[in-house]
Amino acid sequence: MKFQGWVNPFNLSFGPVITSLSSFQSPAGSSTVVSIYGSNFLSYSLIRFGTFTPTVYFINSTILQFYVPSSLNYGTFPVQVCNGDVCSNIVIYTIDAASGFWLLQGQNIINSNGNNGGGVGVNWLSRGIPVRIDNTTPPSITFNNPYKVPNNVNWIITGNDDGSNIFYILMPDNQNFVGREIIIKATSSQDVLSKSDNIIPLNDSNPQNIIVKGSVNNNFYWSTLVFNGSFWVIMQANWTTI
Repeated sequence: MKFQGWVNPFNLSFGPVITSLSSFQSPAGSSTVVSIYGSNFLSYSLIRFGTFTPTVYFINSTILQFYVPSSLNYGTFPVQVCNGDVCSNIVIYTIDAASGFWLLQGQNIINSNGNNGGGVGVNWLSRGIPVRIDNTTPPSITFNNPYKVPNNVNWIITGNDDGSNIFYILMPDNQNFVGREIIIKATSSQDVLSKSDNIIPLNDSNPQNIIVKGSVNNNFYWSTLVFNGSFWVIMQANWTTI
């Protein structure tokens, strides 16, 4: 009887395995960090997110992290870890439609407690803390130097005006951000204007550039805008547009 020999168990190579994710969904347009939990992860492991290969942050052999690409539209995406040609099992990650998408469609969403909320369910929202901008710290926010709204910001408060300038904002217009919702509130006397005529007022269909009226006598005004693929539509506001 002839033996084929034996294999040193310390030289065996095991492929990566995904056991769970820190989150299985996020809203479109958000910059969400996701942890992948599993085993046999290596410092050179590759993450496949649909057809994307996001930057991998190697924590240890059981944890990898990556950011969901904020440019992606809503849908489902397979997630897989590969060590060279050896790949893990596949888990599914869902990018939800941005909350504003449902405002544009006029649909009612079932909220997180299972009841018909008559609006956007709380599980669709991804609100961070407000981003504050002002004109008292140089450089001032002017037409030639507008505030460019980052991909991960959806709540902006303006204040501390210098009494002479208007706040100019450059709104994002990526076609993949249909349904993205942004709230802008003015706590100074300065009007907030878009650098482009891409704002649709509440009571009009003609594009203009005013986003929200500056505060008067400590009456703070705000607008909720949703991107429809071409324009930012004011869906709600506590001031009267002209």
